[in-house]
Amino acid sequence: MTMQRAVAVFTVLLLFTISAVVAQPMRRTPEERANQLKERLTLTDEQTKKVIAIFTDADKQRQALFDNADGDRDAMRTKMMALMQETDKKIEALLTKEQKKKYDELKKERRQRMEQWRGER
Repeated sequence: MTMQRAVAVFTVLLLFTISAVVAQPMRRTPEERANQLKERLTLTDEQTKKVIAIFTDADKQRQALFDNADGDRDAMRTKMMALMQETDKKIEALLTKEQKKKYDELKKERRQRMEQWRGER
């Protein structure tokens, strides 16, 4: 096999690998999301455990919504937004005053990213 052909085969394999990775769902686990909050908000270990439980429960509820979706996108969006707000309230109940300020900033960033994403579509 010539060097050029080997490079071409490698490139094709690399592109297939990248395509497969990109096609994978990018949702992070409750543990990953909680650890991110732990870093950003300086959560205690106890707070982190509780946040993992909150995220785990929210993921189960989100999956149930998808499983029972009837095709009504507006109703689904409303239910998803309510679930996100409920999850935020549960997390906020665990936080100190200083952590809540940081969490509010994170939520603003999340909203901006969502608005950007919608604008790009």
